[in-house]
Amino acid sequence: MAGYCASHQRLQTLQRIMDSINAAAEKCAGLFLIGMVLAISISVFVRLLYTYTGIPFSTPWAEELGRFMMVGSVFIGGAVATYRLRLIGVDAFIGMVPESVARWLRVVAHILTLMLAVLLAWKSVRLIQLGMRQTSPAMEMPMAYIYVFMFIGCVLMSLNTLTHVIKEWVNVEASRQDGEAERTVAAMQNSEGGAL
Repeated sequence: MAGYCASHQRLQTLQRIMDSINAAAEKCAGLFLIGMVLAISISVFVRLLYTYTGIPFSTPWAEELGRFMMVGSVFIGGAVATYRLRLIGVDAFIGMVPESVARWLRVVAHILTLMLAVLLAWKSVRLIQLGMRQTSPAMEMPMAYIYVFMFIGCVLMSLNTLTHVIKEWVNVEASRQDGEAERTVAAMQNSEGGAL
């Protein structure tokens, strides 16, 4: 029981750390969304201005910046959605099985998600290396800066999924220990009843 309490305290500490990291990431994803909306709004306004006034003015950088901001918001926001358990999933099957089996199914699902996130983070390193030799057409900035969003998002998704694996594992261990304690109490009650 003491081991469970110590692991539960470590889990709470990990939870607080991941809460603060994900709160910052959520604000970052929100800023990317605001930047995307502003960039697209500028692009649309300039197009309307050209259509109605004929002034030859274009902002290809705004469309490109909007796309880059969208990439950042998708990967960073996806990592936060992973932490908040807001990703699309099929819960119907898990709801049909007993809770002890459902816990193990959730652990397996989190491990598969973790494997995918680690694979994407590993592949994004290769994209960053390739991006150092490529520049964006309008803003002429290295594409590696954009691929960094993918790397950061996938690493954060990996950490968030690992947190869920640990949490489910601690809950599985706690339920197993609770089951053993209940069996011990029942055995003691049966032996006392037999002695009377």
